[in-house]
Amino acid sequence: MNLVEKIKNAGVVGAGGAGFPTHVKVGAEVEWLLVNAAECEPLMHKDKEIMQNYADTIVQGIQYVADHTKAQKIVIGIKSKNTQAIKSLNAAIDKAKAAITLHEFDDYYPAGDEYEIVAGITGKLMPPGGIPLDIGAVVSNVETLYNIAHAVDGKPVTNKFLTVAGAVKQPVTVYVPVGTIYEDVIELAGGSPLPA
Repeated sequence: MNLVEKIKNAGVVGAGGAGFPTHVKVGAEVEWLLVNAAECEPLMHKDKEIMQNYADTIVQGIQYVADHTKAQKIVIGIKSKNTQAIKSLNAAIDKAKAAITLHEFDDYYPAGDEYEIVAGITGKLMPPGGIPLDIGAVVSNVETLYNIAHAVDGKPVTNKFLTVAGAVKQPVTVYVPVGTIYEDVIELAGGSPLPA
């Protein structure tokens, strides 16, 4: 079974929000593999937590996708303020002897937007209504690459990383089964201080 089949069978979809079928992206040959590690939504920090704790797994996922897509340029776009995540990624890249570079973005909104990632790293603009494949690039989120690494090992996507923040007692990143109800997720963050 090839990488595309493993990804499809494991149910891997884009974890960055759009849910684009990952097996479609990975089935193409591209010049650029861009990793979106620049969360831009206020209060979100799940990707930062994943990078700090699972950098080796992310780098493995990147290598699988880079090999399959024949990407010549592999770049992780990350906010420069995420120093611990950068340190973890650099250590994992060095350990794997991988040809992966980091492109640091300033802390602005929407640094993690796909158009920003593509233009900021490649210098190319996607056509209106286009997708990164139109300019020879694949963009994947760090959680998607984490899931790809597990898909290669035959593990389906059954859980999801979530940031729980805002009106909760203890903001936290959790890893919960797909389908977990919001009430249970809020309880994992110590519950809400707001009256019911």
